[in-house]
Amino acid sequence: MTETEGEVRVRSVPVRRSDSFVESAMEFGGGVVRLGMSIFTLPFALLPPESRQHMRNATKELMYAFASLPRDFADIAGKSIEKWAAEGEEKTETK
Repeated sequence: MTETEGEVRVRSVPVRRSDSFVESAMEFGGGVVRLGMSIFTLPFALLPPESRQHMRNATKELMYAFASLPRDFADIAGKSIEKWAAEGEEKTETK
């Protein structure tokens, strides 16, 4: 086999497919979030470049804040559960 000038051989790579409902739901949710962010940020195109960058940074920080909320709630709940468990152990030891 010879390659002619200007042609490039392309190797086919199999696409990873999964029939998992959870993975499909996560992909769908991610698509919905990306679409929502695209629609939400569409008016930013009318802003001057510096203001647009400030808005983009603020949006990114807000998204990080929402993403960290479950971890923060879990930490608070964990401390409360440990305190509750310690109080229960103290009560059973004193009886």
